[in-house]
Amino acid sequence: MTKYYKRKWNETRGDEHDSWGTSIWYLEVGKDKYPSRQIELYENGNRLKYHSQKIFDDYGALGDQTIDIDEFGEFEIGKDEFELEWSKSNPKKEHQEILDLISDYLANHYDQRFGQALFNLGVNEFVNRLQPEKENYKIRDIHNDQDNVIIERIKSQLKWFEEQKKRR
Repeated sequence: MTKYYKRKWNETRGDEHDSWGTSIWYLEVGKDKYPSRQIELYENGNRLKYHSQKIFDDYGALGDQTIDIDEFGEFEIGKDEFELEWSKSNPKKEHQEILDLISDYLANHYDQRFGQALFNLGVNEFVNRLQPEKENYKIRDIHNDQDNVIIERIKSQLKWFEEQKKRR
């Protein structure tokens, strides 16, 4: 039977990320007593999330030791509480699409700096691209742009890149 736990760790990491502070861990534990999903919430707001599709990253990993059910008994929570926290850790669909588009672009243009990639993809395009002599020839403020508008700008720019390749 799957069980869920929430446990506060009053110790810091003890590594180069020690400044993150103490943490709260959420664990989903299968009948084999190994964690199958794990969330780590740190005082500074950092959130780490591990599962079968993401076992490790540069900051940590999914637990590889069995959980002592007796020791963790007092920290058991309901599935709903765990799932609520798990859902907070998922990026919005639009955010993930933007990240994937940028990541794919950078994978193919690894010589570019991140800011350069954002500019080339049209995320931070010029307000008036056609008339640079005009006063409003400046970088657009994207603060209030809808995510879907940014996605369309990126896709449009990627399409334009492909069209330019065909012309060569």
